[in-house]
Amino acid sequence: MPTQHSFLPQQLTLTIALVLGCADVSMALQSTDDATPPTSETATQKQTQPNHSKASLRPPKFTTLEGETPPTIRFNRGLVEASTRFRNLGQMGAEVHVAGEFHNEGSVGKSVFVNETGSFSGHGTVDTLNVKGLLNVDPASGAPTVKKNLELSQSATLLYGIHPESGSATIKVGGTATLGGATLKITSLPGESIGAGKHIVIEAKKVDGEFGKVVNELAFVTAKPDYATEKQVGLTLTLKDVPPKEVAPTPNGQAVLAAILGSGSTQPTQAEPSITSPTPPSPAVEPQADRSASKPTEPAKVVASTQPKPAAQVQAVKPAPKPNAAVNALLGTNMATAADAIDQLGDYNTADLGSATLSSITPISTGMLSAMDRRSPTGAHDNGQVWVQAIGNSGSIGRQLGSYALKHSTKGLMLGTDWAISPDWRLGLIGGKTHTRLDSRQFDGRLDSWLVGAYALRQDGPLALRLGAVYGSHDGSTKRHVAYNGFSDRLKGRYDANTQQVFGQLGYNLNVGHFDVEPYVQVGYQRYQRDRYTEKGGSAALQFSGQSQDNYNSNLGLRLARTLPLDQGMRLTPRLNLGWKHLYGETRGTSRQRLASAGNTYTVEGVELDRDSLLFETGLDLTVSPRHTLGVSYNGETGQDNRNGALMGQWRMMF
Repeated sequence: MPTQHSFLPQQLTLTIALVLGCADVSMALQSTDDATPPTSETATQKQTQPNHSKASLRPPKFTTLEGETPPTIRFNRGLVEASTRFRNLGQMGAEVHVAGEFHNEGSVGKSVFVNETGSFSGHGTVDTLNVKGLLNVDPASGAPTVKKNLELSQSATLLYGIHPESGSATIKVGGTATLGGATLKITSLPGESIGAGKHIVIEAKKVDGEFGKVVNELAFVTAKPDYATEKQVGLTLTLKDVPPKEVAPTPNGQAVLAAILGSGSTQPTQAEPSITSPTPPSPAVEPQADRSASKPTEPAKVVASTQPKPAAQVQAVKPAPKPNAAVNALLGTNMATAADAIDQLGDYNTADLGSATLSSITPISTGMLSAMDRRSPTGAHDNGQVWVQAIGNSGSIGRQLGSYALKHSTKGLMLGTDWAISPDWRLGLIGGKTHTRLDSRQFDGRLDSWLVGAYALRQDGPLALRLGAVYGSHDGSTKRHVAYNGFSDRLKGRYDANTQQVFGQLGYNLNVGHFDVEPYVQVGYQRYQRDRYTEKGGSAALQFSGQSQDNYNSNLGLRLARTLPLDQGMRLTPRLNLGWKHLYGETRGTSRQRLASAGNTYTVEGVELDRDSLLFETGLDLTVSPRHTLGVSYNGETGQDNRNGALMGQWRMMF
């Protein structure tokens, strides 16, 4: 766009012309080949011309969409240059030539010419419209009203959208609408549009020709022009058979789509006729006379039409149940947006709730092992201990194609105590409370957990046997936001779940020099069970069946520690623990679910957990007195896709 310079005389003259309101003006950006500014002399000449329209007596309003300086006022002719966007909000009395983007919400009193690089949109009025470029009719901007003729060239493209509520926007033409072999392009159908049936694209006094090509980007719907009448161009939508693999790239998406397409909830809204008895006319009413008065030129036809019909011929229309809005919005998507809409409807995160919950309580068993291992080996205060641990845990369940990772973060507190029941055996109890937050794309969850457990330690010289079991009760809630193709829904769910963990560890202390070196082997089992629940919300709400998953695991590791004496009887003990963990059995969670108001039941799979992962722990214990010990540690688990880490602080008192 050429640089615009300020000319004080030009601006003064322009202001006078606008204030007087007696010049035929139009809004346009200044072109490079016709840049002569208007003068007071040309304004005076225009004032003396006899044919002034009412539109020319009101200066047009305008706005630019690029934030540039307001465009130059020109007389007799308007030009919207290429690479420029312009919006008319008022009345224009001159021809407009469009090489850029012209959005009309007002009126243009003369012809508008849209060349090959230009585009035209808006619900305003024009005298005549000649399009060689793009004519955009969509739910947001509406359709133009053409007083005289609409002419589409073969190079023109009518980009047509469907209105989400009223059905569609129709181009109104007072004269002839010439289609000229132009292209009709349908990209997407926002909102509840499938049940709207036939849509009227153009309504004119006469329609000449047909569209040369129809470009349909819709994934599930065929769009066919209808030229049944000489005054209308219709658009008929019908569902087509689509193999799920062509639209959904993942097995989960294919399962969701197959359940929706096979449920019968994808049919357009249809009216169901029912036979009813006619209401007899009142004797006091004379329909024949009334009709004759309204149309005196055709009395015979009117009288004949007022005769009551037999009961078998009278039909009352009974509307069918309204189709599912979420499904209709999905069916109106194009190939570029359909897969994302399917993923949002499917809610794959629910299949990972079990894995996320089990990962969030992993520090509980780790803390129990820590309490058993950090007991003072000798001393006067060795009958028992009380300990408190603060937990901060976070991690993620690895992502799969088409979804984001489900992240979890946990904060909590755990209390425990144990005592000696014999020289070799000790028994302990624990209780804990944690709060977990779950987060993923358009998904948010909360988990309040109560945990109880027991543990036992047998120390027979260098050989140590450690056993533990934990039960958890979980109160969960979820929030989801589903938004695609003009459809939006916010959903909430509440559910109850429980978990069980058991483990056993066998270690042998080698006591090499000043170091405690303990190789160990550990086996464990964990299980998750969730009750069924139904989301609250709109058409995208899901109903979930109960879910359960479990697995076994083994862990081979090496624990290192060294005690360093300090002043005043204190001791500092750095610790390091490395291990290799392997999972057995099923490593994916699953969820059986369906749309609460439509659709068949389908199964989605969660993200696969790592078969093998590395465990590591590093920490420090500070014995401040013979009875009190403070400690801090970091425990991590990392695999190819999944991550989990916990920062723990501990206070222990011996008695």
